[in-house]
Amino acid sequence: MNPTLTIAALTIKESVRRRLLLAFIAITLVIVGLSAWGFDRLSHTSRLTSGESHVAVPQALILFMFMFSFVLALSASAIASPAISSEIESGVLMTIVTRPVRRTEVLLGKWLGLAALLAGYAAGVCLLEFAVVYWVSGDVPPSPVLVGVYLFAEGALLLTLALLLSTRMPAIAAGVIGIAVFGAGWLAGVVGALGSNLNIAALRTVGEVGRFVLPTDGLWHAAIYYLQSPALIADTGSREGNPFYTQAAPAWPYLAWVACWFLIDLIAAVASFERREL
Repeated sequence: MNPTLTIAALTIKESVRRRLLLAFIAITLVIVGLSAWGFDRLSHTSRLTSGESHVAVPQALILFMFMFSFVLALSASAIASPAISSEIESGVLMTIVTRPVRRTEVLLGKWLGLAALLAGYAAGVCLLEFAVVYWVSGDVPPSPVLVGVYLFAEGALLLTLALLLSTRMPAIAAGVIGIAVFGAGWLAGVVGALGSNLNIAALRTVGEVGRFVLPTDGLWHAAIYYLQSPALIADTGSREGNPFYTQAAPAWPYLAWVACWFLIDLIAAVASFERREL
């Protein structure tokens, strides 16, 4: 069997064995349960007309999916930050790389296994939440598959960054920095939205630069776009500058940059691990 795939399979088994993964699943189920109750109340309240309810439900769904995007980011950072550093400290990697297994195969195998877990988690979250919304309100996002794809891409970028940090830093430091960088990227997006709303060029520039330096916020806004109903997208007048509103789908040049950012980060992780003393 290919060494990369073997390490990927072992990484999945190890991650499933850890109770941290079970904790994230428990958090997800609690949020899904709360959202079921909330969407049921929102869909059957007498204070809203049917038209207002069809606008309110997608807005509430965006807020709940934002919570899931944060849990996804936290999961990516938590499972990737100890992937290399902890095994270097314990001496496990020393026994692996002395065999005919290259360091590149080790790192790529770990990334592949963790990315598979992340993809399964993103798919499960979207399936559960969208099923709940459809069950209680009859609404469903226009492009649910693309929502899941962009949420996974957001988590995969942070996963790759945390794996890069793990080749040089202790697990705790890598995990904390990964989450801090994710939060800084989202905050830059909020600042950019505020700049658009107040017509302040400097703040708007912060948001634009932030989406290129760390594309996670740009991918989250891509997911927002495919969560919005056509009526919500058309209502641009009162939503300009809203950090939970996106008027257009991501442009292809931006998606190409996201792909380049990911490749640069992954190549840097491989190069860093190759030069790391065990």
